[in-house]
Amino acid sequence: MTYELEILFGASLLYLLILFFVAYVTDSGLVPESWINNPYVYVLSLGVYATSWSYYGSVGFAGREGYLFLTVYLGVTLAYLMTPLLLRPILRLTRFYQLTSLADLLAFRYRSQLAGVLVTLFMLIGSLPYIALQIRAITTSLSVLTREVPPQQLALGFCGMLILFAIMFGARSNPAREKHRGLVAAIAFESLMKLTALLVVGLFSLFHVFSGPADLSRWLSNHPEAIEALYAPMREGPWTTLIFLSFCAAFLLPRQFHMMFTENLSLRSINFASWAFPLFLLLLNLAILPILWAGNHLRLEMDTDYYVLGVTLVNSPKWLPALAYIGGFSAASAMMIVTTLALSSMCMTHLLLPASYPDPQLDIYRWLLWGRRLLIAIIVMAGFGFYHLIEQNQGLVQLGLISFVAVAQFLPGIIGLLYWPQATRQGFLLGLLAGIGTWVYALLLPLLERSGFIYTGLSLPSLHHSLGMAQWEFATFWSLTLNGLLFVGVSLITR
Repeated sequence: MTYELEILFGASLLYLLILFFVAYVTDSGLVPESWINNPYVYVLSLGVYATSWSYYGSVGFAGREGYLFLTVYLGVTLAYLMTPLLLRPILRLTRFYQLTSLADLLAFRYRSQLAGVLVTLFMLIGSLPYIALQIRAITTSLSVLTREVPPQQLALGFCGMLILFAIMFGARSNPAREKHRGLVAAIAFESLMKLTALLVVGLFSLFHVFSGPADLSRWLSNHPEAIEALYAPMREGPWTTLIFLSFCAAFLLPRQFHMMFTENLSLRSINFASWAFPLFLLLLNLAILPILWAGNHLRLEMDTDYYVLGVTLVNSPKWLPALAYIGGFSAASAMMIVTTLALSSMCMTHLLLPASYPDPQLDIYRWLLWGRRLLIAIIVMAGFGFYHLIEQNQGLVQLGLISFVAVAQFLPGIIGLLYWPQATRQGFLLGLLAGIGTWVYALLLPLLERSGFIYTGLSLPSLHHSLGMAQWEFATFWSLTLNGLLFVGVSLITR
């Protein structure tokens, strides 16, 4: 079964129009406010955490690393279980002082404009691999369904659509500090869409590829290596590091911070989310192993990252591959829309305004509005440029982990914010610079060198192999070690 590129592109556009309709009717007051304030809607909006990594990459991650794929969600669950100690205090600070981003929060705590600039720049650079991941997932899924290589213009068209819709969702009016109820409703709808699509594919795998749980159980009995492959990496793999990184990502990724704190409508919602969001992630992961085993049973000749699509191409109803594709498109587009909105707000506040404050005779509100729109376009196109560089050089999970290691560098600053009043500006800045430098050296430079974009001769030697560590695991340990030591040491000296 194959599809025409034009049909899938049209379906993507139609889906985005439906999303915009959801946002528009919500912002117009046609949807009762009690619906939008419902904690279930808030929990679903937090589902922006589940990107194409979760939708496509989790199956591939489970195929390569077994039960380690669950660590990406266990860390998030741990963060939400710590709501009274971690998330609720941050929410109170952001609401009381009207802080709309992580850069605002850290610049406020350490009384430093430079801190805001540094956090913004690094958050922007660190997010580019994750944005590129979404673009790659969409273009590759089109290739799987059409069995032809989509032209570069299609990826560019996808980015153009997302620029337009990101502006329509979050940059139609001026106040950057207002709540975007329409955005919350649209992202909640997207989460429901990808959850439904993934569960439907999982049920198809269980009851059509196999003949039900009993048939799957017999297949597993005849293929004990399928079960062993799930456990072996747990005995040898870096599961504690993955849990730690996903713990940090749960509230430090720009899209998570934005939906969790900036768009939060009530304090009770985050208490509800402390158990409901882990439940959402559990539901999302119920389908992963049946899809993996179904793909292995069918002996699909494709990257395991795309088994979600592959299993639907064998003796399935014609609508099922389209539904699976829209689920993946939903996961990728939600991430890109919210991330670009969050980053554009940070760049406007900490980069553009301080560098070029407009002429007082100009309409300041119009200037701010068009400035934010321009930033949205620049960020998406920067992600497209990064995708073009690394198109065939990294798996989905590896690209995501590069961004996870980046945002983990802000954890010492958050600890200082909440629990160490003696932490100083100098300690935070020097620690963060050390973490950034290590991240660039250990992860970004090797990625760019493998792509052929640059050659410095400075890339990390295979030291991590001699230590029995993955490259991202090595980078996590040393970047956070240097970051934390300088943060504490310099703070003690300069307080």
